[in-house]
Amino acid sequence: MPDTETLLKGLAWFIPALIFLVLISLRLFDEDNKVDLGSLKKIIWETRGGAFILLLIALAVKVENFVKDQTHFVGFEATSLFYQIEGVEHVVFLQNHLGKWLIINSASLFYILGLTYFVVFIPLFYLARGEKENFLFFSKGLAVNYMFILPGYFLLHVTVTSYQAGAVEPVMYSNEQYLAILKLINRLSNCFPSGHVSISLTITLIALFKAKLKRLGIFGIIFTVLTGFVIIFLGVHWLLDIVAGVIVGVVSYHLVSEGKLDFIFDPIMNFFERKTEHLFS
Repeated sequence: MPDTETLLKGLAWFIPALIFLVLISLRLFDEDNKVDLGSLKKIIWETRGGAFILLLIALAVKVENFVKDQTHFVGFEATSLFYQIEGVEHVVFLQNHLGKWLIINSASLFYILGLTYFVVFIPLFYLARGEKENFLFFSKGLAVNYMFILPGYFLLHVTVTSYQAGAVEPVMYSNEQYLAILKLINRLSNCFPSGHVSISLTITLIALFKAKLKRLGIFGIIFTVLTGFVIIFLGVHWLLDIVAGVIVGVVSYHLVSEGKLDFIFDPIMNFFERKTEHLFS
């Protein structure tokens, strides 16, 4: 765990930046002027089953991190295998040619803020627009991603490229505040598959084909592609992580869009809605 002072300094700019990006995006991507923040309370209550799914995801992530910390090693150490398969020459090439201060810090900020921004903004955006079905697609899509991601993180240990191979510079991790924020929400051995890629892709596919939001969908495509580049350049992921992330993202979207796992989600959401209905009625 990072020291408190460094972490607080990092959060002092991280949280305001996150809020600013979300507020700007609520206006920027509302292409048909449907956002109504005044109706949020009512919509949140009506979609509380989906919110409960998101709460369970957060709990599952914390449990996985806790168990991993306590057991120290469970599963297969696969970093050397990944290194043998793909090497790191492509990472070295990018860092040698693009390793400028501005590019490094821009890429680092994009990585640190990016996915958190996406998973905070998107559900809030759908709720503010009164699009309850799209919010539920998002909640289920995120949950299905983690059904694949968490077992991968727990059973297959793959360390970031910049911590394994001496030729790759840990350009982002050398900044103490960046590292403090990352360690708060992630583990440096949580690589395979890339959750940044898979979750971004699932969200983008939902925006394009379910929500039918062209502007948001195009942004999602650019965001996902840029994410793939950034995580390679910074030495955060292997190419195999990205390939697996694309597969997980597409499969997760398919399962959710076709309702293949509703037999799991619907009873959970209905149970929570019944209990809270009785509690607050």
